[in-house]
Formats: sequence, structure tokens, C-alpha cells
Amino acid sequence: MLVLAWYHLPDSHETVPQSQYRNGTEMSSQRQVVPPRGSDLVTKSVLREAIEMLPRLPETESLDEISAFLKNNLHFSALQTRERYAAYINRRMFPAGYADQAMRRFATAFAGQQELRDVAFYRFCCVEPLVGRMVRELLVPAISAGFVDRRAIRDYLSERYPESRSIADASQAVVETLVSGGIARADRNRLNFGYREVLLPSFAFILHSEFTEPSMYPLRDLERHPVLQTMLWKPDRVMPALYELRNQGLIARISEIDSVRQFTLRYTLASLVREVIAMGVRQ
Repeated sequence: MLVLAWYHLPDSHETVPQSQYRNGTEMSSQRQVVPPRGSDLVTKSVLREAIEMLPRLPETESLDEISAFLKNNLHFSALQTRERYAAYINRRMFPAGYADQAMRRFATAFAGQQELRDVAFYRFCCVEPLVGRMVRELLVPAISAGFVDRRAIRDYLSERYPESRSIADASQAVVETLVSGGIARADRNRLNFGYREVLLPSFAFILHSEFTEPSMYPLRDLERHPVLQTMLWKPDRVMPALYELRNQGLIARISEIDSVRQFTLRYTLASLVREVIAMGVRQ
């Protein structure tokens, strides 16, 4: 089972192989890539700015060109701040080292919508796993209450980073990330949250990011995957969402016969995004 900190997108210097098909399923030979990891303790979120900028990015895979655009268009007055935040956005939204077309196309198609916030939050957590870990360890156990005190976030961080002098900044960054991603709402004292609806486009994107090859997978690998808790998706809506992807032809098949429970993906992530946009898939 994959963890959130892994991606399997091609390196910037790698030639992406031509897609091949076998029995209606796209075949891919893309090799695995480990993205750059964050410093673990997140002290700046910048997720809201990333979500605002993603649909406006130029049509290029070059992170140098993306950085230049961000430095010219982020709303901060100081150049040094714009440079630093551009680096944050590039690393977290494009962890494979290039501005992949799948993310850029998805962002354009779902600008201003929760589907984009879902996908941006997901990629953020892949590079900065602290946030996803906190969702699973702090928010999920409190799901019936529907809130945690903001002090609980500071305590969580202080216990794990007792020597850090950046706990206040890290706590604020975590809250900003959860709010910007549409995962939670916040006031001065509390973080409010609950299980969320599974939106088909972002579910499809994240599914094909975690299970990267057009192939057959055990359903248990999906049902036990930590990303489901990280996204705070309603547990009883994941399987209906998977079946709806099958009904719309976005995955090849689902088999639940006796003890054999499997699902088969048809597309790579890039091809999946093209299909989602072409079909006008919406919730």
C-alpha cells in the first residue's frame, strides 16, 4: 500500500512513453519517482495562494517559467517573499520536478471549485505529510464531536517537536491549510470539521495518483488506504463513488465475487484527466 508522500510521475528529463492499450486498458511504463519531502514541520501554508494561481499558470512544464509567472503575479509586495512562496508552490503542487499537464488541466477545468481544493490539498499532503498525519491522528478520532480546540493542535505539535520554536507558526499553517483545502472551518478557538462528500473528479484524480498504473488492484488496498481518512471522505460513499467511475467508463471494472475483490484501472493519470474534462464529469 502506498503512502501519501509518494508520487509516480515522470522526471522532468524523462521521456514519457507513448500509451498502449490492451483489452481496453491503457498500459504505462512510467517509472516511480520519489518527490522532494518537506521539512516535516510546516510553518507556511501558501495553499490558498497555490489554489488561486494554479488555473492561471502558463502552458508549460518548466518550473523556471512557472516560478517567473508566480513571482510576477503573487500579491505580496516584497520580491523575496514572492520568490520564497513561488518555491513553496512549485515544490508542493509539482513534486515530480515539472509542471505536469494533468494538474494544470485539472486546475483550469475546476477553477474555484472544491474539486481543485481537494486535489491541491492532496498534493500538499504528499510533500508535507505532517498535515495528513494530523488529520488522521487528531481530527478523525474527534469526528463525532465535530471540532477540536485550536490549542489541541498546538499541543499535538509541541509533543512531537518539543525543541521547536516555531510551534505557533506551524499551528497557524496547519489551520490555514485545512481551511484553504476545504477540509475544515476555523474560528479563533476551534477547528470545525466532519466527514465530506466524495466528489467524483477529485476522487478519480487522487485514485489514479495513488494507484498509478493501469492494472488490477485488490479493493482492500483502497479501503485501507490512509488517503481516505486524510481527505475526510465519508467512509460509506467511497465504494459508490468507485462504482460510479466504472459506470461512466473511467475505470475498467470492479469484481466482487466471493473472496475475490478487485478493481481495474484503465487510464494513467494524464489520460484520466483528459477523459474527465472531455466527458464533463461533475458530481
